[in-house]
Formats: sequence, C-alpha cells, structure tokens
Amino acid sequence: MLTLLFRRSPTAVLFLYVTYLSSLGSSRRFVCDAFTFQLPSSSRTGVSAQKATAVFDETGGNRNDDEAVSTPTYFPSRSSPVVRGVEVASIAVWDMAIPLAASVISSLSTSRPSESSGIASIWTRSGPWCKDGRTLAQQLVFALEQLGPTYVKFGQALASRPDIIPEDLAEALSALQDDMIPFDTVTAKKLLLKELLASANTSSGIDNPKTERILGLVESLSDEPVAAASIGQVYKGILEGYGPVAVKVQRPGIRELVERDAALLRSVAIWIESLPAISSSSSAPHSMKSTDKKQRLVATELVTAVDEFMSRIFEELDYLNEAKNAAKFAGLYSHRNGTARDTLPSGVVVPEILEELCTKNVLVMEWIEGTKLTNVTTSEGGEPDPILQQENLALIELGIECTLSQLLDTGVMHADPHGGNLLKVKCDEDGLQSGHNLAYLDFGLLATVPTTVRDALVCAVAQLVFARDVNAVADLFGELDLLPPDVFEDPIERAALGEALTLTLNEALIYPTQTKDVGMNNDTISTTVPVLKFDKVLNGLTQLVPRFRFQLPPYFLNNARALGTLEGIARQLNPDFNVLQILYPYAIHRIIQNPTKSPVVDETLQSLMRRDGRLELGKISQLLEDSAALTGNRKRRVLWDILKTKEGRTLARSITKEGLATGIFTRKMIASNQGKRKTKRRS
Repeated sequence: MLTLLFRRSPTAVLFLYVTYLSSLGSSRRFVCDAFTFQLPSSSRTGVSAQKATAVFDETGGNRNDDEAVSTPTYFPSRSSPVVRGVEVASIAVWDMAIPLAASVISSLSTSRPSESSGIASIWTRSGPWCKDGRTLAQQLVFALEQLGPTYVKFGQALASRPDIIPEDLAEALSALQDDMIPFDTVTAKKLLLKELLASANTSSGIDNPKTERILGLVESLSDEPVAAASIGQVYKGILEGYGPVAVKVQRPGIRELVERDAALLRSVAIWIESLPAISSSSSAPHSMKSTDKKQRLVATELVTAVDEFMSRIFEELDYLNEAKNAAKFAGLYSHRNGTARDTLPSGVVVPEILEELCTKNVLVMEWIEGTKLTNVTTSEGGEPDPILQQENLALIELGIECTLSQLLDTGVMHADPHGGNLLKVKCDEDGLQSGHNLAYLDFGLLATVPTTVRDALVCAVAQLVFARDVNAVADLFGELDLLPPDVFEDPIERAALGEALTLTLNEALIYPTQTKDVGMNNDTISTTVPVLKFDKVLNGLTQLVPRFRFQLPPYFLNNARALGTLEGIARQLNPDFNVLQILYPYAIHRIIQNPTKSPVVDETLQSLMRRDGRLELGKISQLLEDSAALTGNRKRRVLWDILKTKEGRTLARSITKEGLATGIFTRKMIASNQGKRKTKRRS
C-alpha cells in the first residue's frame, strides 16, 4: 500500500514519514541555545575592553565584551534530526504548500474562463496565506531562507533558469544569491574581531601592529552588509597598507544546522531505499532480476547522492579551504599570471586572498568593483540597453569558454557560477584589454574532473552533434562512470538504454533545419549544431536515472549545474543563445589535437572520419572546418597547427598512407578534374 502511495504521491509519503519521526520525539519544542564567546582579555592581548567595545559604538550597540552574542532563531544551533524534520515539514507546509495552494484556488475562483493568464500571474500577487504583504514568489523565497542553506541551493540554481520556471518566480529567487536576510552587524563585528585576534595570536600589547591593523579593519566596515547569502555575508572595509577589501563572515550556528540537515536527509534517503518494489514480472529491469540484490522501489543510490550533496555544502563552510581554492583558480585563469589564460580570449579577474587574515569562519580578499551580468538597464525599471546586453552577453560567453576550459583542459572547475558570483568589471589594470572583463567570486566549491572523463565528454559531444550517433554516446557512459558495470555489460539493458536515450535526445535536441518530429536516426549527416532544450534534458534524466541506476559523480553534477547556470543567464539576455554553438567547436578542436594521447579520443576521431569503415575526405574536411570555427582561423592554418604536433603528424601519415592504399586521393582528383572540364564546357 505504501509503495503504491509513493508512486502516486511521494511528497505525501515523505510528509507521513516526518510526522512519524515527530511522534518519536519526547518534545516538539525547538531547541535554540546561545552562541557565546568573550573578547580576548586585556591581560592576554594588551587591548583594553573599552577600546575593543568602541568598535561597535557606531552601530548603536552598548554591549561590553562580556555580553553574549545570541544566535538568531533563524539558525537554531542544536537540536535532534527529529526536531529538524518537524521544523522542515512545518515550514514546507505552512509557508510554502498552503500559500501556493490557496493562491491557485483563489486565482481559479476569481479568473474568468477566457483569462489564460490567471494562474501565470499568481507569483506577483499577494495570496490569502502570504505573510506581511509578500507576493507568492516572495513568500516562497522567504520559506527557503527559513529552511537554510541546504534548501537555498536549489532556489539559487533555479533562479538562473527562467526558461524552466516562471520568470517572476526566477526573479524573486535571485535574491537568494546575495540578498538574503542578514544577521546584525554588531554580531558580525564581534565574531570578526574574535576570530582575527585569535588567529593573529596578538600578545605584545596595545601597540602591536597586527592588533591595530585588525581593529582598524573592523572599525572601517560598512554599516550594513553589501551582500548576504545562505552561509555568510560580505562587508566592505579598508585595510591599512592595502586598500579596499571584502570581508566575508560566516553566519553563527550555520554548521550545526547543516549537520542536522545532513542527518535528516540521510535518514529519509535510507528509508526510501528500503521501500520494496511492487511485485510484477515485467516491472523489474533485466539486470536487477539476474542478481541476488533486493529489489527496490527506487533503484538510484539516494544515500550516496545525499552524502555527496551535503559534503559539497560542508566544503563551503570552511573558508580556509575557499582561500586555497581561490589561489588555485587564480594560478590557472587570473589575468595577472594564470598559466591557462592563453586558452581564453583573455584572462579573468580573480580577487587576491589575504591569507594572513583568513580563518575557518572569516575570509578577507581584494575588493572587486563591478556590476551583475543581469543588469542591462541604465536606470531602475528602465528598458534594457542593447549595448549593455551585448557587452554582458560577450562576458557570459567568455564565462562559458572559461568553464569549458576548466571542464575539458585543466579539470579544475568553479562549480558555483551563479549570478551573484560573476561580475562585470572595468579593465583598468595591466594585462587586461580595454572595455570590460569577467570577475569570478566565491570559491567555496571547486570541482576536479578526471582526465578520462574529460576525454569522454568531448567524444560524447562530437558523436552527438557531428555523427548523431546515440549508441556511440551510450557506449561512452562507461568512461564517464555513469553506469554500474552490471547494467552497462548487460546486452538487454544496453539496448534499452540506447532506445531510451534516443527518445530523450529526440525531444531535447532541435535541429534548425528539422522539425521536432524528425528523429536522430535520420540518414542525413551534417554538422548543423542543434538547440539544446534544457527542460527536456531534465525531464529525460528523471526517467533515465532511476531506470538504469545512473551513478552521478560529483564532477558530473557540478559541471551540469555550472553550464546550466551560465546558459540560463545568457538566455535571459538572448533567448536564442545556444550553448552547443560554443561547446561543439571546442570539443572537435580538442579531439583533433588529442593533447592527452587518449585511445578513446583517437578511436572516436577515427570513427568520425569514416563511413562504413572507409576514410572520407569530405568528413575530414568538415572536421577541420568545425575546428576552425573555434579559433577563427582558416582550415589550412588549423591543419598546420595540427602538423606541428607529434600526434598530428602521426595522424596525417596514417591518413595519407591509407588514402594512397585505398585510392581515395586518386578518385578525388579524377572527380575534381571532371568537374573542372564540365565547367569549361558550360562557359
């Protein structure tokens, strides 16, 4: 009975499960303890309590150094997963589900049958259950803020995809990127002072230069944060001897909240995995029948997925790790001295991290002055400026090229490039061209992509776009570590995967010269780059992942989110933007170059140059043309660049040798001469 209910309404079953958890608790009260600390005493640092407290006088606070800093109820510091489950369910029901249902019912009851926009406009109206005059979209954003960073991540990802969710809702969700409810500045300054004085280990009195520098920095902070996200908030300050800096302070009690979310989500995942499949002779996949494993209702490894997702959030909680990530990223892509900046039209701006002023909860870095890439109006509420749109779109394309370089060249990838972490900055420094450039912020998530996966990804893109060979793409899933061996090696499951993938891609890839109904098995082969329908990809994955027990490793999820976010921002500026127009030439160029000497890449290139096992000069010429599209050079220049490498010369010799042996060069010359003779006769 329970499994049938889960099939029809998984949300209802999860709610029943949380209700069951709540019945196990001896108390349903939320436990909120004080987060307390004391400023270092004068005997330890030589800093008087009066001077330290004076830092906070400008904010209107009259607290002394012995006063406890209370944790906001927004982030209760400690309670059991059971209590957390009740809290999440309460917010989800009362602040999300009921206002949404009430708004839909109210809209349906007041709209006329001829008014098709009734439901679509509910996001901009204040519903009967929306609190404090908020619109429905604002109410859902508020609910996500109350739930905390674990759930805010989903809202941040959706904020950049107005092509998937209603535009008004996406605009409201963008507040989750850097405009959330902040905690008070007095608390932030006390936390900052405590962390920095402790890390500086000041012990030589009031005249200690380090102490004076830290106090000066804290005194200079802006009255209000310039940005507030789910894990921390940022202030602008002045550091003596350096200049403007950005100071990021972590929210108090945030780690305890994430720990309880991890325990809650893991327990839910374990429970779902324990649900048995409905008995049916045809419902279980062939590969599942052939093993002794217990058949499950949901075959996907949910516990592993939850562990991976939560581990990424815990990484973001460690600002020392973020400082190392920023230095690593700057070493590759910074416009100042990045070793991989030559792979891009220009390097990108990466703020300098002041490591001596960083702790696990505080991060101090160079201040970057810029604007959001989605800001395309000259005044608030004004019409979009076409010039600004083109400038910002060019920077987003640079961001996508940078992401592709991270994904396919270096394997070191900024995994969270949402609208709050990318800025448009003026180029007034050495190493930057005139105009504007792209700045990266927030390096809490830096993913590493294995070399074998990078090679398999470019091969998959080439097989999909150039050859339109879905089965070849499915064969590469093993190299991408996406399928367990028992599924990939089973011929029946392998055939079923090819069929399912073909159906999904028929929906997700729309070729400009084709209609939606033309399948991918069409005999006409061309390199017309299709348009990727991101929403169709998501719909397909929801069916493929549980059916074939996909294993989605961290780099796969991070890469998909990064590219999806950037494409979403680009589509806001240009609805016709197509990420494959950038990705495909990049993939072809890498396959021809094969810098890692990968046998998988070499095998893919050989298959792309042939038809029925025989070399085709037309295909080779088209590959060179597609590679030239990336560099802007002619085919001859691309060919010359290939011949300058050892691998390129080896490839050219093998093609020449086979061409002479099979006579394709001779046939090509004869056909060319015949064509010239016909042209002369006509003239």
